[in-house]
Amino acid sequence: MDKPEFFVTPGYGEYMLNKLHYSQAVKIGNRVETSGQGGIDDDLQ
Repeated sequence: MDKPEFFVTPGYGEYMLNKLHYSQAVKIGNRVETSGQGGIDDDLQ
């Protein structure tokens, strides 16, 4: 079985990963799943 690869963007994505264990996308094998999220800048505005 393929291992999952998790992806986050710099800034907001890294913050959410560290605080809430949240990833913006995950890839397993040849399948990619993305999360739905609002438009938020690095200052969480």
